Amino acid sequence: MKSFSVGRSVIFSLALAVFCPSQAREGVFDVATAGGSTVSLDFINPDIVRVTTILPGENPGEATPASVLTPVPFTGNVTEDTSHFFAVTTSAGLRVAVDKTTGSVSLTAGRAGVLDLGERKICPCGKRRLSMMTLGGGSFYGGGERGYSLNLAGDTLVMYNRQNYGYTAGDPRIKQMNITMPVVLSSNGYALVFDDFAPAKLTLSNPLTYTTEGKAPISYYFVNGNGSLEGTVRRLSELTGRQELPPLWSLGYITSKYGYKTQHETDSVVSRLKRGGYPLDGVVLDLYWYGKEQDMGRLSWDPVQWPDHKKMLSGLRKKGVNTVIIHQPYILRNGRALDNYNLLKENGMMVMDSVLSEPQEVKIWVGEGGMFDVSNPSTREWMASRLKELTDEGVGGWWGDLGEPEVHPENGRHANGLTARQYHNLYGNDWSSIIYELYKKEYPDTRLMTMMRGGTTGLQRYSVFPWSTDVSRSWGGLQPQVTIMLNSGLSGLGYMSHDVGGFAVDPAAPYDPELYVRWLQLGTFSPVLRTHAQDFAEPYLYPDQEDILKSFIRKRYSWLPYNYTLAYDNASQGLPLVRPLNFYAHSTGADVDDVADQYLWGRDVMIAPVLEKGATGRRVVIPDDGSRWIDYNDPSKIFAPGSVIENYEAPLSVLPMFVREGAFIPEAVRTMGSTADYDPSKLTVNYYPVEGATSAYTLFDDDRKSPRSLADAAYQLITFKGDDKKNSIVIEVSSEGSYKGMPERRELTFAVHGVGKPSGIVVDGRKLKKFSYSDGLLTVPATLVAGRTLTIEILK
Repeated sequence: MKSFSVGRSVIFSLALAVFCPSQAREGVFDVATAGGSTVSLDFINPDIVRVTTILPGENPGEATPASVLTPVPFTGNVTEDTSHFFAVTTSAGLRVAVDKTTGSVSLTAGRAGVLDLGERKICPCGKRRLSMMTLGGGSFYGGGERGYSLNLAGDTLVMYNRQNYGYTAGDPRIKQMNITMPVVLSSNGYALVFDDFAPAKLTLSNPLTYTTEGKAPISYYFVNGNGSLEGTVRRLSELTGRQELPPLWSLGYITSKYGYKTQHETDSVVSRLKRGGYPLDGVVLDLYWYGKEQDMGRLSWDPVQWPDHKKMLSGLRKKGVNTVIIHQPYILRNGRALDNYNLLKENGMMVMDSVLSEPQEVKIWVGEGGMFDVSNPSTREWMASRLKELTDEGVGGWWGDLGEPEVHPENGRHANGLTARQYHNLYGNDWSSIIYELYKKEYPDTRLMTMMRGGTTGLQRYSVFPWSTDVSRSWGGLQPQVTIMLNSGLSGLGYMSHDVGGFAVDPAAPYDPELYVRWLQLGTFSPVLRTHAQDFAEPYLYPDQEDILKSFIRKRYSWLPYNYTLAYDNASQGLPLVRPLNFYAHSTGADVDDVADQYLWGRDVMIAPVLEKGATGRRVVIPDDGSRWIDYNDPSKIFAPGSVIENYEAPLSVLPMFVREGAFIPEAVRTMGSTADYDPSKLTVNYYPVEGATSAYTLFDDDRKSPRSLADAAYQLITFKGDDKKNSIVIEVSSEGSYKGMPERRELTFAVHGVGKPSGIVVDGRKLKKFSYSDGLLTVPATLVAGRTLTIEILK
């Protein structure tokens, strides 16, 4: 037996000396087995390894676009027994051991992990199969967009994107939705990422099996999350990519409908919302902007219904409203897109038929035609040129609809050599990348919002804001939205959201004010707040509930400092905005692991939306992660970790919300008409002290415009620290970093909850004369000067 500690820089020379018959090169170890297969271990970093078992006579295949991570120098211990095993333990504690006799591979971190049984079966139909045993039990999450259940253990996940019109909770169709990913995360703190975008099935039983139609040997990544979902998501996002900071306006309120049919109607809706006192940042135009349904693929404004669209776009922008317009994968020939169809046909830029002689015929609900081949460089160039023309006219964001693709005849052929079925799941990624690359080239100083509903692993890299598509306008439609956001977020889609109010309207019951209110409450604390429906889409159409609706939309804006910091957490660490209750600490009770109707909004806020018709209360589970939780609506109520509130009272105007003890929650002071009015120099900072302990929170701020803020370190981090001592509560605020236009002074009003009346307050060494106190709420004004530390001492 030999044992060595090696680094990537020296491993090749060592391999020649001691590792035969096992080979090693630059952190990649090829282990020969008795059966003639080769197990290839590629250590991307100390927490991530790629495993490929190559059968005799096979080529290893290339990595798919799942990974964007550049390998780092390898450090760890290598142990080899000439005849029996080969093992690597990395500096992070990830242990990988190959049994040379059977070809099995054990991958463990702590007491959890998997045992790849080494079986690689190729059935007569050409499908490949892998089997694993899971070690340590636990729950499974992720898989992309999945709405049937949160905990996926025991389920079979089909990897083939599919649209499910008018779905509801319990509908088995939503086991397979629009964005499927062969990615699963264990509550024990690790993830498996199958390096594949082919149609496949992943059965999460024991043994776990993965069956794929892919032609290359199955490869997968094992990601060590060091025992928590939080750590797993951080590492997973390093592998599959992180989304850039969003446009600030994407965090505001966006109105949408199927559809606004004219320039006059669009202007009227925006004006009515503004007159009614609703803040508004976006309007989404469905297919009528280019004419009628059968004009799909035209990619030009209809001059009859939109006689001066440039003036409209400019006028909306002056009101702080950004316009997002739809486009689809199809070019129909039964309408005014015929010229485009003929041009693309002449130049071979559409998906071709099985013999590559004619464009593949595509039939959708509004007509017949062809389909953009987004794998074809010429198509990509042509599409980018059309989108650039529209962007130059004032379009502010893009909506890619039907991108599973919804209709994708399997005998079609793409320019990259793949059949439609083989390419299906990756289509949305490549489509999104056209827009992303256009912005990087032509608009490098502009952040991008692309609404996209199809794709696979790594889709988030293209500044995509997915949504759960054409959900039923019903209570059953509302109920799975938390589950969808949670599984999607853990898979990498931090901005997964939903059509607030429900899209697919039942003609027999199109109007349900209670449902609309409850859905908008959920939408207020979702990554994107966008109302969208076939009818009764706008909040002013619910006059008896308008005060409630308006208050929540305004709350969305007052929470901008907190929400924008969540966006920073997503961009810098890969953390989703919506997180499961066991995100930070693995629960010993299945109650928390399986809770699919509550979620953490960042680290310190928990949302428990009301999802049942007629309900004026609900059961709430408090996470057992060591923290007590405070009722946001009544801070005098504090709940122990792991406790259960059997009936939290929530009349229609109340959204059950809770704040972690010790939290700082910043809120904007200024009333806004849009996010353009956001003033980061004036904030209210809610603080919920934890007796006898310290806590901290870091607020992010930048110019809210540049896509390069993080890369250029052009931002400021403001850290709030609280220490509730025996005789005083001390708050310390410091900042680091800067950006052009940063406020030199920030006027902060601290709202300290759950405290007794102080005997005195000292701010930066001076006794404060003016402050207010009432019924457990202390309000303290203070000024933070850039480059200085602010200290507030509240004497008990």
